[in-house]
Amino acid sequence: MIHAPRYETTSADPATVDRETWLRERAALLAREKAHTREGDAIAAARRRLPMTEIDNVTVVGSNGPVSLLDAFEGRDQLIVLQHMWFAGKPYEDQCRGCTGTIWNFHDATYLEARGVTFAVLC
Repeated sequence: MIHAPRYETTSADPATVDRETWLRERAALLAREKAHTREGDAIAAARRRLPMTEIDNVTVVGSNGPVSLLDAFEGRDQLIVLQHMWFAGKPYEDQCRGCTGTIWNFHDATYLEARGVTFAVLC
C-alpha cells in the first residue's frame, strides 16, 4: 500500500508545497483511490455471486394483516424491501434517524407499482 508523506502543520489547513510535490502526492493518492475502487467493485461482484437459498413459510404483517412473503409481491415481478430498526412504543421522532430518514419523503409507490415493483418496509 502506498502512503503519501505527512507534513507537520499547526492549523487545520494542509501544508503548502511546490507543484511537483503536489503532483507526486496526488499520483500516490490516485493509485490508492483506484485500488479502493477496484476492491469495492470486486466485493460487489462477489456479493452478486453469493448463492441463493429458498425461503418458505415466512409471514410478514402488511397493511391488510399477515401475508406470506410470496403474497407480499402482490402479483408483481419484483419486491423492494427496506429493513428498518423500529422501537415498539416509541414515537416516530425517537426511531433510528438513518432508517426513518430514508423513508421520510416516500409517500406513494404508484410509480414503482406501474413498473411491476412492490415496495415494502420491514421492521
